[in-house]
Amino acid sequence: MRSSRFATAPEQRLIVFVPELEALLREALSVPPLIAAMQRLSGTIPLDPECPQAVLATGRPLAAAALSRRLDCPEDCDGTWLRADPVDLVPDLAAVWIRAEARFEAGEWLPELQALFAEEGMVLEMAPSGRGYLRLEAVPECRFTPPWALAGESLDHCLPEGSDARRWRRLLNETQVLLHQLRRRADHPDAVPASLWFWGGGALPDLADVRPRVRRIVADDPVLTGLAEWLGLPCSPPGAGGVTARAGDLFEWLPEPSETAERNLERLQVFLRPAWRQLRLGRLRSLEVAEWREAKAFTPGHAWRAWR
Repeated sequence: MRSSRFATAPEQRLIVFVPELEALLREALSVPPLIAAMQRLSGTIPLDPECPQAVLATGRPLAAAALSRRLDCPEDCDGTWLRADPVDLVPDLAAVWIRAEARFEAGEWLPELQALFAEEGMVLEMAPSGRGYLRLEAVPECRFTPPWALAGESLDHCLPEGSDARRWRRLLNETQVLLHQLRRRADHPDAVPASLWFWGGGALPDLADVRPRVRRIVADDPVLTGLAEWLGLPCSPPGAGGVTARAGDLFEWLPEPSETAERNLERLQVFLRPAWRQLRLGRLRSLEVAEWREAKAFTPGHAWRAWR
């Protein structure tokens, strides 16, 4: 992902990551004028599907598992990792659906799963955060579906693809069979996940080869938080008192779950207005607004053509 926008100095750029933007725009009955103008103005720039946060922060894809591992286990984070997160499955008459947002603590089910993966020469670990990790010798030749892309998709449409897919589909199936047996025997079946979900595999490159596109990260997202730690950038949660977006930031903007899509888009417009003014005045050279799949980049010229 290379373009002239990468020539902008980090301190003259503001990146606003709105993971739910696509859903908000789809659900809203009306869109505030600034948001509507921004949607019309700029072409879209595709992001790496497995780790768009890394492309926003560094301009290159990086392994999500290796980044979140730095947050979860900073004392043991080198090497090649694959996320193996416990998830729930919801079957119906038509398909099996994945609930990636389900949270499970490590329990009596974990040692049996660890034994299963040990037979494959892999070490399965569960971090206190509830995120699972497989330590690997090499990156699989396989494409995995990240959790954010699972919504509305059945299990059959999200299976691994690639030259190593047969092995990982088999492991997925064996994991589900074993967990189903453990659920049937458990005193509290709901505490046992229905499957593991594999994604985000890889190792991190030499840090000297990576240049951050921002000066600060404001986020709760574990991949972004791990990125900040690895890059040596200051990091704050977006809800921290007094933290506001400024030039040089990668800022994660989250909707209020209790608010409607229309109301959240109005809140987003209020949040973006100061940056849009700074862009128009030339005090900000680039404003990027991104969701999971793509980003839109705006220049002072865009702001002059659609002043709000």
